[in-house]
Amino acid sequence: MDNKPSAARKERGFHAAVLAGGKGKRLGVDKTVLKINGESVLGRIIGVLKDIFPLIYLVTQDNNRAPEAVVDGMVKVVGDLLPGKGPLGGIYTALEYSSKPYVFVMACDMPYPNPGLIRLLLSRAPGWEAVVPRRGPYIEPLFAVYSRETRERIRKKLEGGRLKIHEVLDELRVRYVEEEEMAELDPGFLSFFNINTPEDLEAAQGPMGARSRPHAAK
Repeated sequence: MDNKPSAARKERGFHAAVLAGGKGKRLGVDKTVLKINGESVLGRIIGVLKDIFPLIYLVTQDNNRAPEAVVDGMVKVVGDLLPGKGPLGGIYTALEYSSKPYVFVMACDMPYPNPGLIRLLLSRAPGWEAVVPRRGPYIEPLFAVYSRETRERIRKKLEGGRLKIHEVLDELRVRYVEEEEMAELDPGFLSFFNINTPEDLEAAQGPMGARSRPHAAK
């Protein structure tokens, strides 16, 4: 049976969240203002997510710190509810704010999110507490789906100073989406490319950026 998700509809049971709390220390610049070949990375991400989700949360350390160009009726800027807790704190904040059963979470430094891959992850969510891509021994917890039912357990981890997402996942019912499931939709796995260093930014400006067109993905 063909169980590929349809690309023609908004996903009503889901919200999305973009984590924008990192300061980009290795990069030397605020990641929310990154540009690739003149195009805003954050704007690019938001553009992809708007075609899929009815509402997108932009989670920041300071809820006033967001480029005005990306904020509109479909994008809500929220500040970390438990500041200084890293990406796990951002996930918790998104889950608390959302009214949907699930939230798709990604980082603001991932310029090439593939819409088809996102919809695949969403289609796997029912019955699970998290849906996480996995390639061999590596997982992608910042391009993943989380159930709101996990938020109190996440909060307890945060309050106890245990900030590793992997530790949370070890205690959840996780549907890992394997490499062979994703390869047809995102053959180069560009969805997982992130910009942490000047070298990463330079690579994104080159052939990688030229061949990635998220809006054209099916």
